[in-house]
Amino acid sequence: MNTNRRSFLKRNVLLSSSLLLAGPIDSLAKASRTIYTKSLNQKQVNIMYSNDICGAVNSTSQGFGGLKSLRTTINNELVSTLLLDAGGFLNFNRNNHTETIQWMNKVGYHAVNLSAADLKQGIDAFANLLPHMAFDLLSCNYHFEDQKVQKAVKSYQVITYGKYRVGVTGVGETTRMTGVKVSDPVEALNNIAKYLKEVEACDLVVCLSHLGFDLNGKENNHDLAASSTKVDLVIGGNTKMGRSLLQAIKNAEKEEVLLGQNYNAAQSVSQVSFVYDSTKQKISVDLKQRVPGASQAVHVSESLSLIKTKHSKYNT
Repeated sequence: MNTNRRSFLKRNVLLSSSLLLAGPIDSLAKASRTIYTKSLNQKQVNIMYSNDICGAVNSTSQGFGGLKSLRTTINNELVSTLLLDAGGFLNFNRNNHTETIQWMNKVGYHAVNLSAADLKQGIDAFANLLPHMAFDLLSCNYHFEDQKVQKAVKSYQVITYGKYRVGVTGVGETTRMTGVKVSDPVEALNNIAKYLKEVEACDLVVCLSHLGFDLNGKENNHDLAASSTKVDLVIGGNTKMGRSLLQAIKNAEKEEVLLGQNYNAAQSVSQVSFVYDSTKQKISVDLKQRVPGASQAVHVSESLSLIKTKHSKYNT
């Protein structure tokens, strides 16, 4: 990989100053599906993402977040975007799983990472929710005995975005749940990423991860990104509150990989735009933040500050 490719993030990550808060390979082909997304700008790929929705259909007490507000935000966007979630979309304390899924369908999610948090009622109960989902479920390190769930959960997804190919996969946290075998997330991710870049010829590889942000834990999103290869963006979840963050770190090959996360309950979403030159080399990355429920875009930074103050003791 050339020097320009290795250093494009270091030189060109453009972040709004107020928003940087510091299975076997041969079985993969039958597990993929291509989604055609029209790009209004043939020089960039836009990816909007969330994490830890936790069944939040309506706004929080501050008036921010929730899937209903997110739908309005998406509808007001003037550019095409892929919409992804890092997992933790259900909340079994709320018991509104079907409603949550229906609103995620309305918002237009392309792919969602499957986490242990979404399986808390057991495999059978989760399998009953599958017919309601219009989005793809992804996981490359979860392996299920239940045939319905096994068929529904894909190892990866290849999305055709204008003239670009975007490969998306997901990893979930360790669980001892009956009927689920969990493989090593780093090994699983790197195998899939290599396949996506070298066989599927993807221009961009995205990993949706629900490993958490406890740097003292056995596994976490930061260490996953640092141990990854051939991955361009890791979208992290599994946090009680979260924060608005996008950072560039070195991967196992000493190349830059982006790691992002948001506040939970869709109180914030991020849109990362990868900009390319005529030879499909990345030349810059741009970040925009959205706060669903905020009345105007100019209020985004103020809204994020309010959310942060309201939850000043969150864990990451």
